[in-house]
Amino acid sequence: MSKTKPILRRILSVGLCAAIGLGVATVGQASFTPKASAATVYETKVTSGVNLRVSASASSGVIRMIHAGEKVHVVGQANSYWLHVFDQKGNSGYISSGDQYTNYGGSGGGSAPASGGARADQVIAIAKSYMGRVSYDYGTRNPSRLIFDCSSFTEFVFAKVGVDLKWGTKHQKSAGSFVSKGNLAKGDLVFFDTVGSNNGVINHVGIYMGNGQVIHDTPSVDGLLISSVNSGYWSSHYVSARRVL
Repeated sequence: MSKTKPILRRILSVGLCAAIGLGVATVGQASFTPKASAATVYETKVTSGVNLRVSASASSGVIRMIHAGEKVHVVGQANSYWLHVFDQKGNSGYISSGDQYTNYGGSGGGSAPASGGARADQVIAIAKSYMGRVSYDYGTRNPSRLIFDCSSFTEFVFAKVGVDLKWGTKHQKSAGSFVSKGNLAKGDLVFFDTVGSNNGVINHVGIYMGNGQVIHDTPSVDGLLISSVNSGYWSSHYVSARRVL
């Protein structure tokens, strides 16, 4: 089969990063093992065997059983029922937040949910953990296979710290509150115009990391890229930013 059409489709999608949310892809579960940092501290003890799942749902795929006595690192509380964790094998997933399963948040040493700047650091750490693992496809939101477009990736990452974003830059460009470029903070959503010259039409989004850098899912590298918003292409195509944390 000729590769011309899929290559052309990817090139054309550079400037069309989910301005409109499209249909959800639902291909079966694939390997789901983004790695935690070597410096990760596993502070929470599993007190009763619990399934590590692909997403925060009892109907989602099971990555593995985490047995009593193992420790995990809690990245954040996805909602009242689920914790996003890294296990000591490097798997990222979700476990029940029921107090019968772990000592999280209790006297046994579990940590409390993060907020403010700590939550922004979590967002950045989560996004970076998918470097080299995420693939780009316009109009796709497929967490089980780690295939996203720019806004389905930001939706995916922020959901892990309990922030509900709608899929599509047309929605995300109005989320939270406006922040000027000179006042950007870690965890802000940063928006760009990537079609032709910059006339302020938003069609791409990334996550501000601090120090003038943004991490975003882009077809130019078929995955995650860290770019400068203060120089080069992305600086000249910058449009606006929103604070959602």
